Amino acid sequence: MKRQATEQMCLPGIPPCTQFAAVAPERLPTNTTASRHAIHRWFNFIAGFAPEFVAEHCPKSANGVLLDPFAGCGTSLVVAQACGNRAIGFEPHPFFVRIARAKTAAPPTQSHLRRIKEVLLNGAITGWPKSSLPEPVRVFLTKLFDEPILAQLLGARTALEKSGLVKDDLAFLVLSRVVEMCSKSQTDGIYKAPTSPKKAAVPIKAIHQVIDEIESDTKRLDNGVHLPEVFVYQRSSEDMTAVADSSVDVVVTSPPYLNNFDYAEMTRMQLYFWGLCTSWQEITQKVRAQLIVNTTTALTGHRDIQSRYRDEISTQVLSDLDKIVEALARERRRRPGKKEYDLLVYPYFAQMTRILREVLRCLKIGGQAHVVVADAAFYGVHVSTPQYFASIMTALGYDSVNCTKLRDRGHRWILEKRDGSPLGLGEYHISAKRGRNSL
Repeated sequence: MKRQATEQMCLPGIPPCTQFAAVAPERLPTNTTASRHAIHRWFNFIAGFAPEFVAEHCPKSANGVLLDPFAGCGTSLVVAQACGNRAIGFEPHPFFVRIARAKTAAPPTQSHLRRIKEVLLNGAITGWPKSSLPEPVRVFLTKLFDEPILAQLLGARTALEKSGLVKDDLAFLVLSRVVEMCSKSQTDGIYKAPTSPKKAAVPIKAIHQVIDEIESDTKRLDNGVHLPEVFVYQRSSEDMTAVADSSVDVVVTSPPYLNNFDYAEMTRMQLYFWGLCTSWQEITQKVRAQLIVNTTTALTGHRDIQSRYRDEISTQVLSDLDKIVEALARERRRRPGKKEYDLLVYPYFAQMTRILREVLRCLKIGGQAHVVVADAAFYGVHVSTPQYFASIMTALGYDSVNCTKLRDRGHRWILEKRDGSPLGLGEYHISAKRGRNSL
C-alpha cells in the first residue's frame, strides 16, 4: 500500500526534490529512490533512507531547523534545505562528510563547473603511475580497476591536487562518483567481494556524465536565490554541544544498525584512493574509532570497558541486554568463528543512549524525532533494537514514543551456515516528541 504523495513548498527556483510521488512504505528505509531526484543523485551509498521519508517529516514552515545526527551523504540535509529549512548534520566519517557538504553548499557557478571538468579531463588524459601509491593501496586498487583506468583516475586526482581543487568539496564529489563508476568490481554492494565483476565506465566519459548531471540540476536555480544554511560537523553526535538547547524542530535520522555492517570497510576504495588511509590499521584508527560500535571490526579500545558502557544503559532494557550478552558469549565459545558479537551490545546501546539524550536536549518543546532502525540477529540470537530504543527514549523523557514496522529485511542473506532469527528481521520507524516536562 502506497502512502500519499508528499507535497512540500520548495524555495523559488530550487528543483522540486521534495514534491514526490507516492512511495510504498517498504521503500522508505532504503535509498532506492534517491537516484530519481536532483542533487541526491550526485552520489549515493548503499545504506540510507529515501528522500521521501525526510520530506514526509520535514518542518512544514520555512525557517525551521532539522537535525540529523547521522548525516551520511546528506539526504535529510538536502531535503530540509530545499524546503526552506536550516539543517544541521553530524558525520564523523571523513569521506561522507565531504559528500554531504558538497550537496548542501551554495550552487556552483557554471564557470566553476567548467573549471572542475577541465582540470579532471586534463589530468585523466595525462595520467599518473600507480607506482606512486603505497603498496597496500596499490595492491587493493589494482583489484578494482584495470591499469589504464587507474592511471587516468590517479591523473585526475593529481590534477586536483596541483590546481588546489582537491580542497573543493564538489570537485571531491565529482571524482569520487567517477571512481565508483569506473571500478570493475561491485564495490557498492553489501557483502560483495572485490572480485565480483561489473561493467566499468571510462573516466573521460564518466567525468562528462557527472558534470552534466550537476549542471542540469543546478542551472534551474534562480539567480540570487538564497539557500538556507546547512552545517555539517565532522564529529560524533554523542556530543552535539554545537547545537543550542531547544533549538531544533525536527530530527530525522537513521543510525548504523547493529548488524556488523562495516562502514569503514565499505568505503575502503575511496579512503585508499584519496589517501585518507593507507592501511587497514589506519582505517581502524582514523575511521572506525570515530564511528558507533556496530561491528566486530570496530572493537579496538572497547573490549576492556564493557562494564563502563553497561553502567550508562537504562535499567528498563538492561536485564534483556544482559541475557543477550550472555547468550552471545555462550555461542562464541562454541562456534568455530569465535565472533565477538557479545562485545558489541553494551557499547552500541550506551553510545546510542548518549545520542538520544543529546537529541532530546536539542529539540524544542513539541519537536519531533523520527528514527529508522532495524533489529538484528547474531548466531541466531535476536536483538530487538527498535523496541529497546523506544524503551530508552521513554526512560530519557520522550513523549508519544511509537514504533512502526516499515518492511521485512534480511531474507536475501539466509544461508545454510548462517543462523537467522525465527522472528524474522525488519526495519522500523520510531517517532517521538519532546514534551513540556522532558529533561
